[in-house]
Amino acid sequence: MFLLAVFAGHSIPATAFQDAVPDTVTTPQDSSLTQRVDSLLNDRLARFDSLSSRLEERFFGKSTADEDTSSSLEGNTEEALAQLEQVISWPKVITIIFFFILTYYFTVFVGKLLDNFSERVSKYRLRIKRMVPIVRVITWTLAIYIAIAGIIHPPYATVITVLASVGIAVGLAAQDVLKNLFGGIMLILDRPFQVGDKIQFADHYGEVQQIGLRSSRIVTPGDSVVTIPNGELIRTAVSNANSGALDCLVITNIYLPANCPIEAVKEIAYKAVVSSRFVYLKKPISIMTENEMHERRFILKLKVKAYVLDIRYEFPFQSDVTELILTELTKQGYIRDEFPLKELND
Repeated sequence: MFLLAVFAGHSIPATAFQDAVPDTVTTPQDSSLTQRVDSLLNDRLARFDSLSSRLEERFFGKSTADEDTSSSLEGNTEEALAQLEQVISWPKVITIIFFFILTYYFTVFVGKLLDNFSERVSKYRLRIKRMVPIVRVITWTLAIYIAIAGIIHPPYATVITVLASVGIAVGLAAQDVLKNLFGGIMLILDRPFQVGDKIQFADHYGEVQQIGLRSSRIVTPGDSVVTIPNGELIRTAVSNANSGALDCLVITNIYLPANCPIEAVKEIAYKAVVSSRFVYLKKPISIMTENEMHERRFILKLKVKAYVLDIRYEFPFQSDVTELILTELTKQGYIRDEFPLKELND
């Protein structure tokens, strides 16, 4: 059809076709072929127009959609910031600070109240002291919940967004703090030791005074307070002397000359333990002897095992038993000045 139009636009002599094309009349077959060519060209043009429209929609229409999306995101961000400014205001911040200060003093007051009450009721002293860390955790959990839900009262979506952001930031910046925090929670739940127990951690031995969320404190026999991070207590082996019981096994070692009569020494030691006012007679008493070498001489090691009424009587009991045994042995002449004595308390 295009070629026919070109030919129609120019005057070509009829004699030019006389040699190439015979002088015949157009048949129906030729017209059918022309129609088929026209339909094929129209179909190709329609497909080209469709492809052009799709490309235009893809490139120009998508950029327009991106602009709409970015503008909507900017609008949502501005709206979120506006909501955040409405949720967190200076009066609410000041209220939360005062509320947390009151919570702190409340926990301190409750802790001292329970401690004083436990000292008056010695039979239930350890049970009452073990309630202190649980009360502290419950109090601070309720305080944080009241501060968020009652004072700030943020939308649910804002809470989720803030918690996610804070969780990532805290997880990266405060790994040691989180380790100690989870360690404190595990100590409270698993209870390898409790407040009032006598524990041995590394070179430190003493009574557990406090189990906090970040660290725990023990009081040594020298009345020194040792603060240990909870992460270290979870990771390192800890020896517990009484495991929550009020009574405790106490071992007293006494070194005597090797020529002392063993049976007489054991009898004197047993009488000394029984006569002590700190001993717990409902549990067994064990007295053993060992032969050791000390400064090129053999010595008799007397090991006295007995339970005390209260874990706090550990060192007074050791002192009491040692004095009674040595005094009686000296009175009966089993030990003399030329034999040096050495007392070793474990």
